[in-house]
Amino acid sequence: MASASRQFRLQWPLRMFPVLVLFAMGAAQTARAQAPTAASDAANPQTVAVILSGIGGDADYEKIIDGWGKDLYSTLSASGMTTSLSGVNNANLFWLAGKKQEGAYAESTKAEITKLMGSLAGRLRQQDVLSLYLIGHGSHDDYDYRFNLPGPDLTSGEIAALLAPIKAERQLVVNMTSASGGSIHDLRRKGRALISSTTAGQERNFSVFARYFVAGVQDAAADADKNEAISALEAYRYAIREVTRYYEAAKRIATEHAIIEDKGDTDGVREPTAENGQGLLAAAVTVRRLGKASEALETPEIRAIRSRKRGIEEAIEQLKYTKASLDTKEYLKKLEGFLVELARTQAALDKLEEAAGAGAK
Repeated sequence: MASASRQFRLQWPLRMFPVLVLFAMGAAQTARAQAPTAASDAANPQTVAVILSGIGGDADYEKIIDGWGKDLYSTLSASGMTTSLSGVNNANLFWLAGKKQEGAYAESTKAEITKLMGSLAGRLRQQDVLSLYLIGHGSHDDYDYRFNLPGPDLTSGEIAALLAPIKAERQLVVNMTSASGGSIHDLRRKGRALISSTTAGQERNFSVFARYFVAGVQDAAADADKNEAISALEAYRYAIREVTRYYEAAKRIATEHAIIEDKGDTDGVREPTAENGQGLLAAAVTVRRLGKASEALETPEIRAIRSRKRGIEEAIEQLKYTKASLDTKEYLKKLEGFLVELARTQAALDKLEEAAGAGAK
């Protein structure tokens, strides 16, 4: 019996050897399976987009500003169904609006913005990309730029402080507010493409740049190099061309002059060129990815409604420009008619874009 026991003890390691080998092979395979996942995560950055719509003040401005934020959100939401570098996953898309409404992540108060940016600071990695869009009214008192929000405003210094802890080495900030040029000094940074709808804080009139930047994101024709993606630089060039057309058509002197700064240490330029070295980073940051999902938003009907909406907004702005020459009663009647038409057009556009986005998923 003792001999049999001894024989078993001698044979046990030999019997278990194949099992141990299989276990080791399984552990090695598991390690190899996990390693590519980590590498894949590092090789496939996420793009996170934050849209901030500020307050409108007047009812007409409120509808216009709100509409621009909603349009940008709808376009990015419908076309961003991947987590690749050139697409925004819907879980990484945040729209904070001037007031609570369907589709908005939260109200664009200083507290809510601070909370969201704080969470992104703890989540984003160096290889990720952050895009921040500011739409609405801005002000500048020759000292500080302020983004006008419900409740306390955000200064450009405070916005820079919110962005500072975010690890994403590539960032895009598109400030589409009046007086946004006053924010350039605080917001410029190496690795950040900065677009401003005005050259200086002294350009304080209502800015229409946002309308045409959003249109550039929506319009596949903005893809100048035909690489199936719209870069920040392409959307910028589309917008400045349309802003120029708008003021010329209205026979008005332009009160806004957009600029771009992506070197991190200059005051920006109107036209980026190889000579001034501007625009390289903006060209590398994709705003919208084109393709099958985006094709659903490019139907003739949707394009026609978007064009009609822009036309109504332009008519409202032209009416406000001529307000002093009109009887108050006549002005209010015309304004009311335009606002009703704008609301109906926006509702029709929202319905079509929602259906198109659902059909593409």
